[in-house]
Amino acid sequence: MVFDDYMEMCLYDPEDGFFSAGPVRSGKKADFVTSPELSWAFALCVGNWAEANRPSNDCALIEIGAGSGSLMANVRDVWESTSGQIYAVERSSAAREALRRRFIDVNVVGSLDEIPRGIDAVVIANEVLDNIPAALAIRMEHGWFEIAVGLHDDELGLAQVPAREEVVAWCDSIFDEVEEGVIVSVQLGVDRWISELVEHLGSVAICFIDYGDESKKLLANDVESVVRSYRQHRQGIDWLRVPGECDITVDVNFTGVLAALRRAGLAARLSNQRAFCLEYGIVEVIADARDREHFAASLGNVMDQLRVRSERLDYEALVDPNGLGAFKVLLVEP
Repeated sequence: MVFDDYMEMCLYDPEDGFFSAGPVRSGKKADFVTSPELSWAFALCVGNWAEANRPSNDCALIEIGAGSGSLMANVRDVWESTSGQIYAVERSSAAREALRRRFIDVNVVGSLDEIPRGIDAVVIANEVLDNIPAALAIRMEHGWFEIAVGLHDDELGLAQVPAREEVVAWCDSIFDEVEEGVIVSVQLGVDRWISELVEHLGSVAICFIDYGDESKKLLANDVESVVRSYRQHRQGIDWLRVPGECDITVDVNFTGVLAALRRAGLAARLSNQRAFCLEYGIVEVIADARDREHFAASLGNVMDQLRVRSERLDYEALVDPNGLGAFKVLLVEP
């Protein structure tokens, strides 16, 4: 089984997939924490960007991969003054149920097909592209091969198989010279998803936030450096031993994402989360927290001082250049 089929099965199988069959996975008490769960200030920045880049006055707001609803909860507050519809797209049935309970004014759907075609929209996707199934390819002396999952002595293991034509074409178009033995993720699923997204909607503004890099920085010599796994806030889960029981992700190849958007007729700019948040409101939030912390200290109110300091540290973590601040932000703006 080629790796993208295996990843699809492990994450989205209706009965046994990590996301589709399990509970809500994001959150401090779940399997991993994303920026919206860390602090409301992240959603404030995203909401400020969304409000500033509406392609039309009555456009829709669409969040792909809405998960726990932490991002939607605060972005929606900025959006409430507009007349456009709000949609939360989520593949997980458990997450959809939780979102419907939480938001009575949000259209919660399982796929883009449930949203009217041709509408103008602001589209937000935070840590979604890394969960779109990707193939794995290895450069060998005579060209590209794929890494597949197979059965070896009654246990799952990896094997090299001839690469599909589309895998070879993608690698040759995205990567320059690649040395023998180098392994890369091949994000054909992201290409198809972007094409379907742009074709389905009218005029769009897009904000993709994820971990990853440009193609030249995403070359590895072992599968463990390409594929990441998470469960209960732990990394490095053996995804061959426990299929369907952990998150499986890959670094997003933003060279490929930019190329896919260009083919769809859209121009985009690539930034990082630190620069994005500094541009769209985090500076004022941090300054306010620092003022409140100093005021509590001047009154000798130690508990309030510690509480506000904790808030401030969460805000600052969003823009830490060695942490979440290094996440890439890709923007399509009218």
